Amino acid sequence: ASGPSPIDGGTINQIQSRGHLKCGVTRRASFSEYLNDGNRTWFGLDIDYCRAVAAALFDGDGNDSRVVFYVLPASERFVALANSKVDVLSRITTHTFQRDVKEGTSEQGFTFSMPDFYDGLGFAGIPPFGACADELDVNGKCSDLRLCVASGTTHYSRVSELFPEANVVATSTNELALRGLSTGTCNAIAGESYGIALSTVQSQGGYSGPYEIGVNKYSKEPLALVTREDDAQWSDFVYWTVMATFFAEENGITQANAEDMPMTNMFGPLQTRMFKDVIQAVGNYGEIYERNVQSVVPRAGLNMLNSNPVGPQLYPLPGINVVNLG
Repeated sequence: ASGPSPIDGGTINQIQSRGHLKCGVTRRASFSEYLNDGNRTWFGLDIDYCRAVAAALFDGDGNDSRVVFYVLPASERFVALANSKVDVLSRITTHTFQRDVKEGTSEQGFTFSMPDFYDGLGFAGIPPFGACADELDVNGKCSDLRLCVASGTTHYSRVSELFPEANVVATSTNELALRGLSTGTCNAIAGESYGIALSTVQSQGGYSGPYEIGVNKYSKEPLALVTREDDAQWSDFVYWTVMATFFAEENGITQANAEDMPMTNMFGPLQTRMFKDVIQAVGNYGEIYERNVQSVVPRAGLNMLNSNPVGPQLYPLPGINVVNLG
């Protein structure tokens, strides 16, 4: 069976007519950052997935001429997507029940790809406050804990559940939260493993003093690409672009032998090479991870390829336990 060609006036058709993909990102070490080389050359795991989608759309051309990157604060990302300022979000966004059905800032539901990175909320900071936060302790020597966290994120929601309001410092962006350690706004930060890594705090937060990272995780954070719900064909296109990178790794297909990827006619006769083009542009998931994240967060656990067909497969997404009956 073959699938339909891009729908007239649909998202795929609009992007190809426009000549470039509009990809919503944020600045975060290993995921989306750029070189100050005069050309603002972007790189990172999230950036590679923007380029992978572009390569699938434009016959293997995933170069930056085919992608426009829009830096979006967490509090604005869903509204920007809902209003078509961007075609897709590839910016460390957690798939939750609420965002799937009715996200708060946009009052809309969204469609998510297969997660491309799994993590969880942790804490770090200036001793002893990194340990204080990690142990959820705000008493005695920990009473002066000031924990910076970006508003409009799942991190902020979870931190608000775990700590008294007096100990939480909300910032408008993740970068401001990181800078809080050097400016004195806070003495601890909240984030996922890559966000609170020492290299991230030094490079993006400008902090170089004593630092400690906690060992506990206080949330599930399956991070995925996000599309609007008004175009199922486009959402499927993004979903299977991501899936192709896992398929390639499982089957030993790399950038070097990308031609071994299968052909498909599920998106019409002009996209039959999309899987080959994706892997030729960015490589398989293992290559993407090694190139961008391995030096900061060594690959392990849920981010490993599951090569055991009878091993654990189920993973409930976060959000079902959030009560909202108002």
